[in-house]
Amino acid sequence: MLFPCVTALYNGMYKIVGRMIAVCLIHGGVEPNFFSERLFCQVCNLQPPVPDLQEIADYDFRAKMTKIQLAQNVNEAQCAIMEASDQLSMLGSLWHIQTLEDRDNLVESATKFFIENRLRDSLEQFKEGLECLGLLHLMQKHPQLFKEVFMYEEKPLLAEDISALFKAELSPVGSNRRVVESRTICFWRDWLIEVEEGTAYPLTLDKILGFVSGSTAIPRLGFPVEPKLEFLHPQENEAPKIFPEANTCSIVLRLPIHPSYELFRENMESGILQSPTFGVM
Repeated sequence: MLFPCVTALYNGMYKIVGRMIAVCLIHGGVEPNFFSERLFCQVCNLQPPVPDLQEIADYDFRAKMTKIQLAQNVNEAQCAIMEASDQLSMLGSLWHIQTLEDRDNLVESATKFFIENRLRDSLEQFKEGLECLGLLHLMQKHPQLFKEVFMYEEKPLLAEDISALFKAELSPVGSNRRVVESRTICFWRDWLIEVEEGTAYPLTLDKILGFVSGSTAIPRLGFPVEPKLEFLHPQENEAPKIFPEANTCSIVLRLPIHPSYELFRENMESGILQSPTFGVM
């Protein structure tokens, strides 16, 4: 959610941040999946959720509002209201209650003002920034499509995601190289399934993707180039390469050639897990 800051509002920082998010997303950058449900609904002109005391960032005010909400009777609630009278008065939510229903209305009114109304100017400036490149219009027109982009939802990589991502550069059909390449692709796909199931811990699918591309997640608009699989065929007068290699700029993964799945799995896992320490003394 947005945090109130008079200086940021005066300097137009909310607008600048909105523009940064729009440009980053439109150009295929990192997804801004840190929006709260309330902020996303406010930006998209949707009905926000019922105010929740846990959304109040001010610990002291939240504690006082919680005390009011948990009051067992009207007298107890009135005493708790008097303790918070200064802050409630500033929010325009200080009034005399006669029933516990009045108490609930007071708590809801004060909470809503604290987490929504006092941020209205900041929100409008932020939305003005999101208008850059037409993003805000698209968000308001297709909120369900953008919800998973702006709101975090744990969605782990799957073996099929990685497998479908790479296009293999294969030798001509019928050649000896094509035979070993086809076998290696089978090893590769079987190994990805094992990694997904956790049998290669601490290696994970996002670490494999990071090894190849430098990113631990597949961008929403895809990578700027198509990821490729190549093969490390033995070269004459050279020692065979047993570990995988990668080019993160062109997003190419070069798979080693091994006669058995066990050797392939062992050297793939060893090569990727040790890669962060290469060149480090």
